[in-house]
Parts: sequence; C-alpha cells; structure tokens
Amino acid sequence: MTVRCPECGEPLQRVQPDDWIAAWGPVPEWSHFDGSSLCPVIGDNGYEPAQPEFRP
Repeated sequence: MTVRCPECGEPLQRVQPDDWIAAWGPVPEWSHFDGSSLCPVIGDNGYEPAQPEFRP
C-alpha cells in the first residue's frame, strides 16, 4: 500500500513534519519525504494539512 498526499500526489512518510509551528495545533503524523507538511486544504477552521490518501 502506498500513502500519498491527495493534493500533489507525492509519497508520504509517517514522520512529523519539521516545518510545523505549535500554534497551528496538534502536530500531524505524516509529512512529505522532504519533511514538509502535507499540502494545505481548506477545512472547517481555515487552512489545514490534507489527510493522507491510502492507495493499494
């Protein structure tokens, strides 16, 4: 199974992003392989990182 960012399609790793700022909320569990947060999407409270997409 491959885990990808639904916005850009890049593969992900189950490692907290190194660019996350604590004031943004709980630290996500997933990041791109370069350590960056998942691409932003608009959620109920404004911008938030996309949710990982699990592909077979």
